[in-house]
Amino acid sequence: MSITLFTLLVLCAGATLGLLVPQHYCDEHFRYAMKNEEQIYIGIFSAPNAALKVNSVLNWRATFEMKEKRDLFVSSMHTYPNKNEAATNIVRGMPAEVFVEFLNITTALPKLTSLYINDRQVCSSQECELKMHISLLF
Repeated sequence: MSITLFTLLVLCAGATLGLLVPQHYCDEHFRYAMKNEEQIYIGIFSAPNAALKVNSVLNWRATFEMKEKRDLFVSSMHTYPNKNEAATNIVRGMPAEVFVEFLNITTALPKLTSLYINDRQVCSSQECELKMHISLLF
């Protein structure tokens, strides 16, 4: 590998190398991602397929925790990727999805500690040692 290519790789990856992505115990229904090229971290939630077969209205509730003290570090929930594409995806048999943006994150992403859909627990983390706590409803 040439020194120029290596330097470019380090410069491009440097901004993300120091960011901690926590283990969250909800791999089937939650994932961290980047929002297009805006360099904004997001969390994407996927409903179990059975949830839509039982109910056409999904009430989402997620709880995050974070080590650092922040006033607000998670946006409200929004349909993913947008309302039109989400409706098309559901008709095609794909799961309903929503997302949140993580705000002003510099060292670690918030850890998902629980996810409920229509008051049914989808997943939770038993290892909650973090300090800051926020719950979201959609």
